[in-house]
Amino acid sequence: MTEYPCYTAAAVRELDRLAIEEHHIAGFELMLRAGTAALQALLKKWPDTRKLIIFCGTGNNGGDGFVMAALALNQGLKADIYLAGLPENITGDARKAMDFAINQHANIKPLIAAFSDFAVADAKSIPTIIVDALLGTGLSGKVREPCNDIIDLINSSTLPVTAIDIPSGLCSDTGEILGNAVKADLTVTFIGRKIGLYLAHGPEFSGEIVFDDLAVPDDIYHHVKPCPNINRGESL
Repeated sequence: MTEYPCYTAAAVRELDRLAIEEHHIAGFELMLRAGTAALQALLKKWPDTRKLIIFCGTGNNGGDGFVMAALALNQGLKADIYLAGLPENITGDARKAMDFAINQHANIKPLIAAFSDFAVADAKSIPTIIVDALLGTGLSGKVREPCNDIIDLINSSTLPVTAIDIPSGLCSDTGEILGNAVKADLTVTFIGRKIGLYLAHGPEFSGEIVFDDLAVPDDIYHHVKPCPNINRGESL
């Protein structure tokens, strides 16, 4: 067991801000690094993967999912994206990520199609992994529709699941379930380890946890107070 610092969601947002504003790392560059790290971790765990089914929200967590889709396509994998929201509601770096995926000919399918497509996916005609890029750490209050039904769909599938940053519906600060939560086999988390991954229901719903600091400068960690250390095993 090893000790590593963990952070609240607010503290990680401050780490993000310092990386972007003080060290001039573009937000979209961090998103590219996150998508790259997540795809590498996924393929390390499941090297025979040939297809990703990616559920994207309209925020930055969804942006990481769009980047994963684009990178997977570049590597010759298949990638289907189901968007939980309207494209016109996607702005900023997440919009750049969606455009990046579209330019790589990503297949963005109507959300309703997921409920029929999963019957085929579960047949495992090719090795397929689900990617949860729905809600991330920004969730406040209980999970609402359509994400609630999507989470039920993901959890009822027989396919392995990778969560980006934190399983959707799991509270970043407490590890409690906010009405409903994705149960992941792998969670890839970035910049700061979210304390909720290790508390309450966190370990049960996160699966294997892989951390990547996205190569941000060490200096930013000197300006943000972590949570008290806890002991845990973790992949780096």
